[in-house]
Amino acid sequence: MSIEQLQDCIDRYGEDLTTWPENERLQADTLLASSEPARALLAEAEQRAVALRTAAPKAPPGLVDRILKAAGVPPKKP
Repeated sequence: MSIEQLQDCIDRYGEDLTTWPENERLQADTLLASSEPARALLAEAEQRAVALRTAAPKAPPGLVDRILKAAGVPPKKP
């Protein structure tokens, strides 16, 4: 397996090698055992996945007020 093929598999199957088809997983394991660039590529994919899972999306300021106004809900009194 080449670095390009590893990237393709990461793109298709994700960063968790345990979910990959056996043939691709075995080839990736062999590459990862001997290639620092391959390990770095996988580590980057793992970090990206964690960041995506833990990122909390934030609504733009005033969005809730605009939605409530559009729905005809009167504003709350302070």
